[in-house]
Amino acid sequence: MAAIPVHPEIFKLLKQAYSEKFGSSPRSLINRLNNAFKQEIDSDSENLIAERTIRSFFNSTEPPKTLEKNLNYFCQVLLEQSSYQEAVRQFAHTDLGQDWLAPYWNHLARKCSTMRILDMNEPVSINNIYVKFQILKNIQGRRQQTINFLLDGFDSIPEENPSYRRLPFSGNETHIPALEAVMRYRKLMVLGKPGAGKTTFLKYLAMNFSTGELEDKIIPIFIRLRDIYDEPFGSLTNVVIKEFTDRIANSESRVRELLLQGQCFILLDGLDEVKADKNNENIYNIYREIDNLVNTFPDNRFIITCRTTASDYVFHDFTEVEIADFERAEIEAFTRNWFRERGEAETCDVFLKKLQDNEAVKELATNPLLLTILCLTFEDTYDFSLNRYAIYNDAVDTLLKKWDASRRIERRTSFNISRQRKINMFSQIAYQGLDNKPSKVLWHQWELLEQISDFMQNITTEIDSQQILKLIESNYGLLIQQAKNIYSFSHLTFQEYFAAEYVVENREQEFLKNFVEKNLTAKQWREVFVLVTERLSSADEFLKLMFKCVNNIVKDSPGLQSMLTWLDKITTASGIGTSGWRAYYLAIDLDVDLYISRDIEIERALFAKFATDIRNFNIKRRQVTPPQPRSLLISRLAAIHALAEDMSNEATRNSYISLSKRNFSSKMLKISEDIEVDIAEKLNDAIEKAQEINDTLLTEALIEFQKSCPSSTASAHDWQKWSEDLRQAMLNHLDVGYQIDLDEQDIKLLYDYIYANHLLLECISGENYSSKELREQIVDNMLLPANKL
Repeated sequence: MAAIPVHPEIFKLLKQAYSEKFGSSPRSLINRLNNAFKQEIDSDSENLIAERTIRSFFNSTEPPKTLEKNLNYFCQVLLEQSSYQEAVRQFAHTDLGQDWLAPYWNHLARKCSTMRILDMNEPVSINNIYVKFQILKNIQGRRQQTINFLLDGFDSIPEENPSYRRLPFSGNETHIPALEAVMRYRKLMVLGKPGAGKTTFLKYLAMNFSTGELEDKIIPIFIRLRDIYDEPFGSLTNVVIKEFTDRIANSESRVRELLLQGQCFILLDGLDEVKADKNNENIYNIYREIDNLVNTFPDNRFIITCRTTASDYVFHDFTEVEIADFERAEIEAFTRNWFRERGEAETCDVFLKKLQDNEAVKELATNPLLLTILCLTFEDTYDFSLNRYAIYNDAVDTLLKKWDASRRIERRTSFNISRQRKINMFSQIAYQGLDNKPSKVLWHQWELLEQISDFMQNITTEIDSQQILKLIESNYGLLIQQAKNIYSFSHLTFQEYFAAEYVVENREQEFLKNFVEKNLTAKQWREVFVLVTERLSSADEFLKLMFKCVNNIVKDSPGLQSMLTWLDKITTASGIGTSGWRAYYLAIDLDVDLYISRDIEIERALFAKFATDIRNFNIKRRQVTPPQPRSLLISRLAAIHALAEDMSNEATRNSYISLSKRNFSSKMLKISEDIEVDIAEKLNDAIEKAQEINDTLLTEALIEFQKSCPSSTASAHDWQKWSEDLRQAMLNHLDVGYQIDLDEQDIKLLYDYIYANHLLLECISGENYSSKELREQIVDNMLLPANKL
């Protein structure tokens, strides 16, 4: 591979980064290169690049020639660009015919080419992580809608929610791509919730607007508005010009000419981050300075970013838009970019699968900042289910404190109470909302103002509830407007988190007892129960309360107690008397009609999910009871009985098909023939199992059933009689084959009972501090009748 000359600007940037990041130490750079590209090191070589090559390159006074392969390595580690050619594209701007601006381009690249937030170990390239997103043309909090309109259809949202939102109050607004809005509106005010990606968006524009992707010969100028008050600046115009004059001598007149010609794209980031002084003079000054800058140089492009509701000032000629939440496509694109950038591309599919399986966690992913937290968390745990409380706590802590602190932003507010008091207030609002009948996830503004006032008057006499609510919305993004003067928590997950905090803070025995008894089977409290279990310093008493209340659901139902007795009897007699097998038999019974009539209307998926999860729990603790011959025999006969019932039903339907529908009748016949073959195979297997347990009488009976099995063209009556005879044989020889019809009340109780058992199992399976013996005792005693507890 031939050596190529290094572009002067790239050479200068590489030397500067070599000095800043590695102290011009070749050994430090070599260690980093070896670690980053260890799979590419030749087996005959000690290092990816020889030390003498590195010394020769960086000691050169003029750009040397070197292998492009080595330049790719240098650019990835030192400039965080995917290749040397990408670095040239990003940082070498001679194609604009503006060679005198080269120092400015270098400055802009250092300022905007990377991002680093929160607990990231090192910055990442904006271009490698950025995701094109959508904006809302109509500001969400300004919609004129009622609570009833917003709640319409809320209870019927499918579990597979493509929007990832469990509070589906938005989605009907006009969405347009953010880059399209930039092209359409020369003066744009971009609003967004905390962590919505406003700064990242401006940095992306700063790095790409001049490259031809969006528009030629435009000079991006990125200004953090919070930084300009660190020292006297005179005017915002001076700040803009100073971006150039600090790096290019005698350039003021040329910069002014660019501004007058409208060749600049001025990106003003973080209007909400300008620190307010005592009389808000800084705030009013910045409004005035922005107006002056725009009026003095009106032909340029402008974007201002600000948190939603953080400013009431109206900038004339600016179009206001709002950053939309991430949808599924953006979430997937971001995570793929993220893990590829971190060298863990294969982890992305696992991340997305785990995210999809957890409704409460995945809705946080609609916010880029919170999605970043989830990615960082997943790198450590590779799971979200171990301790969801810790994930939510980190997200809340980030919004309340860490996000601003990590960027050294200090916001002066009249809401100066401790973080814990803020959490107490949010917790009271959240709990009372879920406890309301019906549960409340939306509040009128006046309702929140009353709750804030009631809480704050116990802390201070100086209360301005309206100002406090505005500060909560703009500073933290935990409570947001879903429509004009109608609020909700930004995510239902946050309401559940704060409600759990309320329960834990009020965890006296009587309160917990009432809480469990009242809410155990109410689905809106499901996540709260899990979080409370994870939050308590010891969850033993809470789990005992739950177990007691679970069994109280069916305690007074003779029909369900009889069913539980049957479950215990059939599994014990088969040598598999465990909760896992009881759950399995109950799940299949709803389909095979052994004990409970399968004609009852009940959500069967829950029963199957519970059986699977309890088996997985037992696998993890190595307490799995393998199937025994008798249990396998019962399973085969139950399946045969169910197939026979199906044949009876098919025959009934087939008898109604007229000759004009003969083709359809032929299809039905094929289905019947397939079922007949299945029955024959299962009967052979059942006979073998009966012989294995040495039950001669049952073996002879099954052989007779084999001989008398109706054909696929037999009548419904023949199949029904054969099915009933088989049931009676199962009852006589195996003591199974009962059948009852549960009334509506018992059906509801049965569903609630399994739902509550499943919830209890989820709480036990999470990361909680509780006695191992207690956890195992509870699981072992699930689905037992009252007289066995």
